[in-house]
Parts: sequence; structure tokens; C-alpha cells
Amino acid sequence: MNDMEKMGIPQKEELSNNSSFIDHKAEVVSNNDLESFSSGKDASVNVDAPVGPKEVVTLPFKQLMLVFVGLCLGVFLSSLDQTIVSVCTKEIANQFNSMKEIPWIGTAYLLTSTAFQPLYGRFSDIFGRKPTFLFAIGIFLVGSALCGAAQSMVMLIVARGIAGVGAGGIFSSVMIILTDIISLRDRGRYQGIIGAVFGVSSVVGPLLGGVFTDHASWRWAFYINLPIGAITLVAVIKLLHLPHVGGSMKEKLLRIDFLGSLTLIVGLVMILLPLNWGGSTYAWNDPLIIGLFCGGFAILGLFCLVEWKQAVEPIIPFHLFKDRTNNAVFVCSLFIGCGMFGMMFFIPIYFQVVKGESATAAGLETIPLIVGLLLSSISSGIMVAKWGQIRPFIWIGLALSTVGCGLLGLLKESSSRGATIGILFVPGLGIGMCMQTIMLAIQSSVGPADIAVATAVATFFRTVGSVLGVAICGTVFNNKLKDSLAGLIAQNPSIVAVISNSDLAGQWGPEIKQQILDSYMDALHLAFLINVPFMAVALLASLFIRHIKLRKAGPAPPPME
Repeated sequence: MNDMEKMGIPQKEELSNNSSFIDHKAEVVSNNDLESFSSGKDASVNVDAPVGPKEVVTLPFKQLMLVFVGLCLGVFLSSLDQTIVSVCTKEIANQFNSMKEIPWIGTAYLLTSTAFQPLYGRFSDIFGRKPTFLFAIGIFLVGSALCGAAQSMVMLIVARGIAGVGAGGIFSSVMIILTDIISLRDRGRYQGIIGAVFGVSSVVGPLLGGVFTDHASWRWAFYINLPIGAITLVAVIKLLHLPHVGGSMKEKLLRIDFLGSLTLIVGLVMILLPLNWGGSTYAWNDPLIIGLFCGGFAILGLFCLVEWKQAVEPIIPFHLFKDRTNNAVFVCSLFIGCGMFGMMFFIPIYFQVVKGESATAAGLETIPLIVGLLLSSISSGIMVAKWGQIRPFIWIGLALSTVGCGLLGLLKESSSRGATIGILFVPGLGIGMCMQTIMLAIQSSVGPADIAVATAVATFFRTVGSVLGVAICGTVFNNKLKDSLAGLIAQNPSIVAVISNSDLAGQWGPEIKQQILDSYMDALHLAFLINVPFMAVALLASLFIRHIKLRKAGPAPPPME
């Protein structure tokens, strides 16, 4: 008997077979179904047997709706925070006289939210869905309050890092909780609404940020989170009732993979830093960038060794990667994140720099994309619930996204309003149709004990993809812009300033300004088109997702009416 057995801590084999103490009621799955499902032997099997949760927690319709509104507010909260702050950075820099430190506001948030995101899946198994979600919201609100009250740039950066720790778990926790209260077949329509909320907040964020900065204070960009978060906390605490996870706090703490958590966080931070700095703050061949990459990959290698050989309850279980569908979903999530965020990052730049519109107006110009996302996200969720099919919506969505990224390359300075509306609408349709159905694919592919972890890992891959997409597109954009401006800079070296500040384009006269705008347009074309192969790879990977016909099984919540 080893030391851990003497302490009464379940061993890895026991934990994998004993899911009764995990905060998750599951739909009944026969052993044969699970074996064939995890082995991936039959690629075309029509799985009519229910997979995923053995039994969902049925809530009365009114209570379900109130809980769901609270979960939607949680998603709105975290996604709003990602966009609202970007509009306020100039005012913040002016107040603290710290323009050089401005990038760290976003970097601190990005590092902590991404690094801590995979941990929430396992934590929700150990401590329960509800406590984990409340913890994420609570940490996020503490960080937001500290951001609003910041008296220096250092305090603001630290507070953004704290907020990021909570934000990393909000979206994953919402997706995990939905698996406990909504049957797999009905989950599509609810997750479609979640996707729509995500899209709406992407537009509302810059608009609210502009209003607060112009008419109140940038601090309200952070304080606005407090009342929304309070409503979310009340709704979840009062109305969401899920099975309690057994065991004392000491037993739960002993189940945490501390070494795995530490190596994962440190390794990810060391890789995310050069991805954020490379091509802008430092050259890609700078020794610091190369050193961070090498060190980060080495520590992630140590993390893999810990998860493989030592961890009793791994943060990212390796057996997830033995299933073809799981691997396909992870690859899809990664490249959807690359293409979606790489595209969405540069669309406002097109309207602000090339079209000469304000930040608020640029936010309004993206409404066609969000409308497309809303329509397809909600409608695909309803159709999935009706027909029980997942793959057709993933394929159609990724095909539209690939075509849509290509259409963005047709944008010109002279493009009419009608042309821009039509071009933006297509990728919106595609993203809305595939983003949530991909999540359904992973949730229907794994067993009950792995749903929380698999959901968190899929979300994590999409987040990492977003970082990679923005970094790659940013590098391509900057390099193309420098090449396009090389002739003008050779004639007048002072023109190099427009690379970092496009507002200066007009000071050399209308003819030079037009050439500068043409150079920006050339760079934007390439930044848009680089997302086409990202989406194409996601589409190719989605072909390896097995056919799964979802079927309502066991008690399920009332239909949305």
C-alpha cells in the first residue's frame, strides 16, 4: 500500500471508474456503447444510444429560464470585458502618463485568463460546478473593482491579471453547467443563444467604452461589471441546485494536481509572452523571444510528463487524445480561434484607418457580422434540437467562414455600404453556425466523468487559437505594411511614423496620404486572407468527427416556448 492509499486518497484507476462522487448526473450509457465510442473503430456509426450525462438535473421552466439568464449574463460579462477596455486605453495612458505600459493592460489579462482556463474543468469535478463558477465570478469582480479603483498603472495591470484569473473560468463553467441542467439534444438551442450573447457583447463593448470615456470616466468600463456580476451571483446562488460533491475540504485539496497546475501556468505564460511581444515589442529573432519559447516548451514538456506519470486526476487527461472525434474537435477549436479572432481584430482597423471612421462608428459597422452570427447561432441550435444532427452544421458553418474570410479580401477603400454589409454578413453566418456545434460534438463524444474537462480543454484550444491568430495576422500585417511603405520611407524617412500612428497620414498632403492608405489596404488584404487557410484546416479536421445522432434521453428541461 503506497502513501496515498494510506491517506485514503483515491488512485488514478479508482477515480476513472468511480464517477459517483463527481458533481455530475449522467445519462445512462451501456459499457459496449462507451467502448465502441472511445475506440473510434466505426467511423460512420449512427449512435442512437444516448451519450454524455447519465441524467440531467431537471429544473422547473421558470427556474431554468432565470438560471439561464444568469449564465448568459456571466458570458456577457466576460466577453464584454475583452472589448470594452480597448477603447479606453488612450485615456488611461494620458491619466497615468504611462503610454509605454499600455500593452500590459491587455497582456496581463490575456496571460492569466488563458493560463488558468484549463484548470477550471478539473476544479469543477473536484469542488462542484456551482462553487467553481461562483469562485470565477467572484475573482473576476474583485479584479474589476480593483481596476476601477486603480491609482497607478502598476495597480491597474496587477488588477487586470486578477480579473483574468476569474474570466478564464466563466465561459468554461457556463458550458459545463449547461451539461448538468439541459439534455444533450436540447443543449444546441441554449448554446446557440450563448453564442449570440457573445456576439452582441462584441459590439456593445466598444460602444459602451466610448460612451464612458467621452461622457463619464474610463473607470466605469470596469465598474459596469459589478452590477451585472451581482445579478449573476444571485441567480446562481438562489436558483441553481446541483448535486453536492462529497468529501472534506482536505480531501478535495489533496486531489488537486498542484505540480501539473504550476507547470502548465508557467509554461503557457512563457509561450504567450513572446506571441504577444514578437514582431512588435521585440523582433521574432530576438534572444529573449527565442529563450522564452524554448523555456516554455520545455516546461510544457515537463507538464505532459507529470500528467502522464504522476497526476492522479490530470488537468488534461491524455486518454482524451485517443479518440478521433476529440482530436478533430480540438484542432477545429484551435483553428476557429485563429481565424475568427484574427479576422475580427482587423475589421475595425479597416473602418477606422481606411474609411476614416471613429472607434464608435467602427463598432457599429461590424453589426452585419454580429447579425449573421446571431441568426445562425440561434437557428442552428434550434435545428440541432429538432433533428439531432451536428456535423452538417459544423461543415456548412466552416465552409461559410472560409468563404467569408476570402470575401474580406475584396474590401476596398471605395467599397459601398451595401458591399461591406454583404461581405461581413457571410463570415458571421459561418462562425455562428459552427462555434457552438463544435462544443456539442466534444460533449457527445466523451464519457460522463470527462465532460467538464473536455469542455474546458476545447475552450482552451480556442483561446490559444485566438492568441496565435492575432499574433500571426499581426506579423503578416506589419511586414506587408513596411514593405508597401518602403518606397515612400526611402524618399521621406519621417513617413515611418505612420506605421505606429495612422492619424499622421494626412500631414504630408493628399497624394501621400492616399498612397499610405493604399499600403494599409494591401496589408489588410493579406491579414484577412491569411485566415482562409486557418478556417480551411478547421473544415478539413471537422471531416474526422464521427456521425452522432443525438437523442433525448431521460428527464429533460421543458422546450423553450
